[in-house]
Parts: sequence; C-alpha cells; structure tokens
Amino acid sequence: MRPSIAVVLVFAAMLGFGASLSTLSAQTSGPASSSPSKSSAAQTNGKKAHAFRGTVEKIDVSAGILTVSGDNVPGWMGPMTMNYRIDQPGDLTLKAGDHITATVYDGDFSTLHEVRVVVAKPAAANELPPVSYVCPTPGEEGVLEDQPGNCPQSGKPLLPIRIATVYSCLKFESFIQEKPGICPVDKSELVPITAALYFTCKDNSKVHELDPGRCGDGSARIKSYERRAHGDHNPRHGGQFFMADDNWHHLEGTWVQPHTLRVYFYNDMTQPLAVTGFSAEVAKSDAQGNDAGTFVSLKPTQARVQTKDRNILEALMPSVDLPAKFTLRVKFKPDDKERVFDFTFADYSKEPGPAVPATNAPAQGGTEAQPSSQAPATDTPSPQTGDSVTFTPGTFRPEAPLPTTTQGLLQELAGRADSVKMLLDAGNLGALWYPAIRAKDVALELEQSHANEIPEAQRPEMTSAVRRLTMAAWQIDAAGDLGNKERLLPLYREFSVAIGDVERAYGSR
Repeated sequence: MRPSIAVVLVFAAMLGFGASLSTLSAQTSGPASSSPSKSSAAQTNGKKAHAFRGTVEKIDVSAGILTVSGDNVPGWMGPMTMNYRIDQPGDLTLKAGDHITATVYDGDFSTLHEVRVVVAKPAAANELPPVSYVCPTPGEEGVLEDQPGNCPQSGKPLLPIRIATVYSCLKFESFIQEKPGICPVDKSELVPITAALYFTCKDNSKVHELDPGRCGDGSARIKSYERRAHGDHNPRHGGQFFMADDNWHHLEGTWVQPHTLRVYFYNDMTQPLAVTGFSAEVAKSDAQGNDAGTFVSLKPTQARVQTKDRNILEALMPSVDLPAKFTLRVKFKPDDKERVFDFTFADYSKEPGPAVPATNAPAQGGTEAQPSSQAPATDTPSPQTGDSVTFTPGTFRPEAPLPTTTQGLLQELAGRADSVKMLLDAGNLGALWYPAIRAKDVALELEQSHANEIPEAQRPEMTSAVRRLTMAAWQIDAAGDLGNKERLLPLYREFSVAIGDVERAYGSR
C-alpha cells in the first residue's frame, strides 16, 4: 500500500525549532508524554489513533519540520517519506538517523504526537528492522505497537515481530528473497511485499526467533519470512487491484475476451476469498465516470474458468468497446453497504508472463520508475522523450535522481503532472499515486533547495502551493486505492491548481 501520502508544511512560527530541538519546551504548554498511545484503535476527540514508527531523515530547523521515513500504518497511510511537525516537543532532542515512535490521528497527516526516540543512532547497513508488536487475532491485524501489551479488542498478548520489505513470486507465494529478481518457477519478475523477518534452524522449523544466534547443533540460525496482512497488493491477473474501505476485502478487476468483466476477490492477505453471500453489479460508464447503461449482475464464472477458490464473479458486457469504462457496485453481505469501484481498461487484460530481458527494456532516462506495490501504468508516454514505455506487473527500474537545477525541476514537475492527467484520462486509477507522489517530491525539492530564487514576499504563496499539492497527492493516493473516480476528480483539480501556482511562483507560467 503500501500503502502512501500528504506532506503538510507549516511555518516556523508554528513550531520554533532550536539547533538540536532541545529548546522547544518554551513553545509548548507541557512536556511530551512519556509513552505513546498503547492502542492503535484508541479514540481521542473522536479521531482514531494509530501507532507510528519511522526514521528521521532530515531536520529543517528554520521551518520547524522533520522529514521522516515512516513505516506502513494500516488504516492511516502506507510507508512514505514525509514532512511533519511535533505537537509537544518538550525537551526532545532529535538528529538525522534516529528511529522514533509517535501517535497519529485520522484526518491529520501533518503532526506527530507523543514522539519518542527508540534508537538514537544512524542505522547500520546490516541492522535488523526494529521490533514491533502486533495482534495475532483475526480482525486486529492492523494493530501495530512499539512495546509489549495486549490487543485492544481480544485482550490477547501482542506478538513481537520484525517487519521488512522483501520480494516474492507473484503467483508462487512461498518463494521470498531479499532483493528484486526473477521467480524460479515461472520466470516472472519478483514483486515487493511486506513480511515478518525471523530466524530459524534448517533442521528444526519450530525455532522462531527474532535475532540471529546458534541452533542446537551449533550451526547459525537462518533468515526466514512470513507474509503480513496488507503486505501484497500486486494484481495477480494483469488487472486493476483495489482495496475496499473496510480495509479487509480486496478485489482485482480484469477485462477479458470476449467482452467480459471478471472480478477476483481476496482478503487482506491477498488470499482468494470465496464469493459466498457477495453480490455485485456493473454498468458501462462515460468519460466522466457517470453511469451510461443499465446495471448488470455479476455471476459466478463458468466452470472452465472458475478456480477451486470460488473467488470469481463476472458479467458479459457485449456492447462495450475499448477503452472500456465501468462502475462496479459490490456488497460483501446482504445487509452490507454498497461499495463503488471505477474501472477503465485501455485494452484487454493480460495474464503476467515471463520477465522481459533487461536488454529489451526501454532506456531509463526520463521514464517513470515502476511503482513498488500498485498496478503499474501501461504505455505511459515519457514526458521528457515522448517515447512509449510499457510496464508489466512486477517490472522494476531504478529511479533516476531528481534534477538539481530549478529549470530541470520545473520540467520534471510538468512531466509528473502530465503523467497524472494521462493516467486519470485512461482510467488507470491504481497507478495515479506514483506520479502524484513524485510531483510532491519535486515541489518539496524546489521549496527546500531553490526558495531563495523567489522574492521573499512571494515565498508564503509558494509554501501554501506546496502544502496544497502534497495534501492533494496523498488524497489522490488514497482515493486511487479505493478505485473511485468520482472522489478523484476534485482532488485532481486541486492538484492541478497547486501545480500551476508552484510554476507561477518561479515565473514559468
């Protein structure tokens, strides 16, 4: 998801950082809490609280901003590097490289509450991921804490784990390794997943330890991994993968010949979910996402296609031509609320196949890097070269560094904005997050490294534009995950206005 996400900038007057952050106590009404919220399901002032964990990347003393590489926070946002302020810094002292925990709240993507330093040193290259604590009970998989305790609903003890990003075969999930590569089974590219790291023994799989060590026979323990909830949102059948707003049901929509919308259903572990009790209907939609036809019920697919998992519903849509646009309504049980997903297919979906040899891959210069965990863009023109670049599920390309000049950054910003528009026009909602978030990164770099090129009187307008752009980028990310184009259109308008304001600040419009 990711998991994705807003960087809300604030003025220095809102939080006066000292050289080491140790002088901030005068800015607050009291010291920071000595311990973070114990439950990610806690409620404060009507807003749900979540446990946050991340690494401090940079400190902007003059603006009072921390740049933090945050881990995945289920139900709040995916892993993302963002800027934050601290609500009550007290006598807290931070430096780049510190691992921190904090509490964050629904609807507030700019502030870290109750910040604590966990590991106050730069992470070594071979350092293990920090220990987190999670719930073992169904329905509480999203609980993540930084210290021992009990699950908020079941009361069962939290389990300690280490969370890491690793790579797996798309359809043969038992194969996991630490680096990108090729699946040894079907030769497809490995895809990134979030997993729990532990250490075991070759001759005794019951050993399940958090740290390296020795087995009973004196041999060294070996690394192993377990999949985690929401750790794999990669589409299985070349379609578009969305998450329902209950954070548990997931679905992948595909457009297959002849004129068939086929939908696969999964749980939060991306395991096939039998469609017992499910109901769904679909209608053709127009370019604006409005219903343009009669709704048709989806039915269990034909026996020759249906798998033993019984997780497929489909509908024949004979009057729909390419590009195919649909509005899908789903209920997961008879008395459930209706959930809406928008799909647009530029072509028929293709099942993932063997990886394309590296020698056949297009040039990297000026192209979008492959998103790590969401449906990739297809045939997205490069804004720099105009060449056609085709991405297939699981294909990874190194991300080019951002330009260092103002003009180069402005060109990059325009290219990212063009990519967002093209993907939105094509209906590839699951891929919007990547160029939107990258546009945010470009705008932040302009503000942080080139603000002195703007007259001082105009800098507040620039800060406002970057704040609005980054908020819109996060909201586009979240709405794209849910597959609802109606939610995306006003967000895209705000995104576009903010882009224009940034460009005008530098005289490029």
